[in-house]
Amino acid sequence: MQYKKKLESYIPLVDFIADIIGPHCEVLLHDIVDVQNSVIAIRNGYISGRQSGCPLTDLGFEILENKAYLRQNAVVNYLSRTESGEKLKSSTYFIKDEDNSLIGMLCVNILISQDNLVVKDLAERLVSTLFTESSSVNKVANEAGKIVESLNTSIENVVVSAIEKIIDEYDVPVERMSIDEKISIVQRLNSKGIFKIKGAITKVASSLQASESTIYRYLSAK
Repeated sequence: MQYKKKLESYIPLVDFIADIIGPHCEVLLHDIVDVQNSVIAIRNGYISGRQSGCPLTDLGFEILENKAYLRQNAVVNYLSRTESGEKLKSSTYFIKDEDNSLIGMLCVNILISQDNLVVKDLAERLVSTLFTESSSVNKVANEAGKIVESLNTSIENVVVSAIEKIIDEYDVPVERMSIDEKISIVQRLNSKGIFKIKGAITKVASSLQASESTIYRYLSAK
């Protein structure tokens, strides 16, 4: 496939960025055509526990759904979190083909810790320079330290973390939620592209203590 050749040309850049910034920086290349085995190159994967063959993230699915890549070339300096709870400052560059269709993403995730603040600042400046020159860029808002992306090692965990992230925003346990609240949760998950993932309906139904047919009904609610 032609797009594969273009994606593979970015693999040296994965090593280049990782070598400059150092071992506290995870750099990876996503193939967005195969979302379940999306990672095709990675350095310092020990940070998130990911490796080649891991899935696209929840933010990746949201970008595919809202087509943000048509309006900008990158998102920079937003917060992400690993499955073990480590917080990172992340940036994503959109790789497009000649028709402006998205084919991949180049991602840089820098560990946030007190002992590497100076290096982290330099790394952020480097990433901003690499990703923003002659580009339209969006800095994702991080209100009150809000986690924008979860870095998961399995497609199942991508779904679970997306569900938990939205449910946690409500001040009421699931068993006491109103129908309107559950409809809101389902439609928000839909806007983030989570239902593109096989098995997501079943997971959401279980999390919201509802039947799968009810989730389908919530999806069609106005």
